[in-house]
Amino acid sequence: MVRMNNGIFAGGADMVGVEHALKTILDSTTVMQNETLPFRSASGCTLAEEVYADIDIPPFNKSAMDGYAIRSRDSLEGTTDFTVTGICAAGSIPEIGIGPGECMKIMTGAPIPEGADAVVMIEKTKLLSQGRVRINGPVVVGQNICKRGEDIGQGECVLRSGSVVTAPEIAVFASVGKTEVLVVKRPSIAVLSTGSEIIEPEQKPPNGAIRNSNGPMLSSLAEKLGCRVEYLGIGRDDMDELRTLVERGLDKDVFLVSGGVSMGDYDLIPEILKEEGADIFFHKVRIKPGKPLLFARRGACSIFGIPGNPVSNFTTFHMFIKPALLKMMGRKDYMPIFLHASIEEDVHRKGPRTYIMPGRYRVQEGVLMVRPFKLNGSADIVGCNGCNALVLIDRSRNSIRQGETAEVMLLS
Repeated sequence: MVRMNNGIFAGGADMVGVEHALKTILDSTTVMQNETLPFRSASGCTLAEEVYADIDIPPFNKSAMDGYAIRSRDSLEGTTDFTVTGICAAGSIPEIGIGPGECMKIMTGAPIPEGADAVVMIEKTKLLSQGRVRINGPVVVGQNICKRGEDIGQGECVLRSGSVVTAPEIAVFASVGKTEVLVVKRPSIAVLSTGSEIIEPEQKPPNGAIRNSNGPMLSSLAEKLGCRVEYLGIGRDDMDELRTLVERGLDKDVFLVSGGVSMGDYDLIPEILKEEGADIFFHKVRIKPGKPLLFARRGACSIFGIPGNPVSNFTTFHMFIKPALLKMMGRKDYMPIFLHASIEEDVHRKGPRTYIMPGRYRVQEGVLMVRPFKLNGSADIVGCNGCNALVLIDRSRNSIRQGETAEVMLLS
């Protein structure tokens, strides 16, 4: 992690700084065990073994174009008109070779017939009559031919341990016949929203109620990383009901609890976690929004108690939870990276905490620019539409003027 200006990571007597919080979380986070999966199911996982080619790729000399396979020396010796001896389609094996003055029509991906050492694309030929074709221009050895093993040779390593499996890696598995792969297991995540005022999105809120945006958002963010997510629903502000849901969440590798962790009369989660034997590492971070963020562990389960406002859920997930999940998944790039960006609008701040502001970055003439979003408080998740960066303003700066630089974490 890049160390930023003095003040951003500083802690305090009653709360911890950003660096301390992130270090505490990551020091307590271990990589998941390995598991074997069918290669089609491994997308999003981290590879836990080296993968080697079982054959040459391509496995034979093949045509890169639709055209005619010829002997290049015939063209160099002045021959322009050739006799077509047959046609070779992809998936077929030529039964005859070609001799002087002969050619064979060939399709993309088809094996090169014996005797041929070049392919002339069909656009550079002219059909004269049945069985005769004219080649326009000189032809060189190897023209439009993909040679056997030119991509990778049998026994060579095609993928390294630690690679993140995406669509191209799936294609590589298929190409080398690797139908089962050893990967780092994806963590199981439980997501719980709390609050008697919260209702599910399918309902129209009566007076005093609000729709639950945190649960779907946290689930989506974790699923996007490839985690296995179980949504536990909404827990009302009742000790017995919350305790039952917390017990379910503690059975997972990671437990995300939204709401119920601040200092109000109905913020019951910290007490329940203690009763359930969880060790609380910290319960305040010097940030805004997200100050009451809680991190705890019980056994193998990492627990994040997230303040209930949606913007707090969004920012703390990216700053603290996402790095832990990536580390658990065996990713080498789990540490957040902070860059300097030019601010496009004035920003003013108050108080002793680091501001974390959603924003949108762009690159203009090679310069990284960022526009912080002006939100109506930490509940204004609608105002975060289009966010692709977080802007961090340390507590030593009361304001940043347009054109000055600030630290940003890119989200995409």
